[in-house]
Amino acid sequence: MTTFRILITAAVLAVGVVAGARAETVLRLSTWVPPEHELNRTVFPTWARQVQWATGGRVRVEIAHNLAPPNRQFELIRDGRADVGYVFHGYYPDRFLLPQMAELPGTGVDQVASSVALWRIYQQHCAAAGEHQGVTVIGMMLHGPGVLHLKSPVTQLADLRQRRVRVPGGVSMAIGAALGIVPVSLPPTQVYMALVDGRAEGAFLPMESKESFRIKDVARYSLLMPAGFYDGSFAIVANSARLAALQPNDREALLSVSGERLSALAGRAWRAADLAGRIAAEAAGNIIAVADAGMELEFEAIFGPIEAAWITRTTRERGIDARRILAEYRAIARTFAE
Repeated sequence: MTTFRILITAAVLAVGVVAGARAETVLRLSTWVPPEHELNRTVFPTWARQVQWATGGRVRVEIAHNLAPPNRQFELIRDGRADVGYVFHGYYPDRFLLPQMAELPGTGVDQVASSVALWRIYQQHCAAAGEHQGVTVIGMMLHGPGVLHLKSPVTQLADLRQRRVRVPGGVSMAIGAALGIVPVSLPPTQVYMALVDGRAEGAFLPMESKESFRIKDVARYSLLMPAGFYDGSFAIVANSARLAALQPNDREALLSVSGERLSALAGRAWRAADLAGRIAAEAAGNIIAVADAGMELEFEAIFGPIEAAWITRTTRERGIDARRILAEYRAIARTFAE
């Protein structure tokens, strides 16, 4: 090969490398929980690797922290200031009525089953309602059963009246009102300091928060309701325009590792995080109490009307048979097997 041909070949290869570099698309994923949270340790890095592998390295996911407060994540993704993120439905209770079916207590399954069931029901019945209009839903997930973490114990539900308790929103807000608590609206990232400075005497959070948000250090008593006080639902979403701009094969590859697969991945992480949080809390000397039969019966009487009210409102405002869809969701969740 002549020197000239060698130079030409090298130049062509160099152009190919540059073109390949330019072809890489970077999607910025917004996360707002602490870096050591299981979502950041497991779920999003795993999904990012799956996306990169499925697209042959043409799409890379970059995880970015604290781009917006937890209750502004929907707008962040919708407006394109981040490409992917997760939205806690409870921060938008009037917009997201349908996901509240999964937040109602009493389904009695773990986070994997509930996350997969919510994804399937969303696909079958809820996507057409347009509650997530402005973004594209690529997964659903639920954290573990809501637990009442307190600075001092209670012996009956009546003891909660007039206590200042952090409530996340959605179904938990209705539960809190029925219990007579004084609601304190805060993202989980601010609960620790609210418990320290006295703005709150307790907080509704899943068990994993004992470790991830250091609640074990400031609320050393926790009350578990066998049915759960509530569940918390999230949508994992992408900016629709950014997703549409991907090459069709890359978009299909990304979606192939999302959906039910991503929902189950997230559910497993939430389940593992709850276990780790409980172990850490007990090692720190926290008292984990389970509501007795009397408390449980009293609570069932409380959440029954809340469920009925959700069915009535959702049927009226969304034009669907909410009772039937709730029953379908619970049937899927209760029969799901990994």
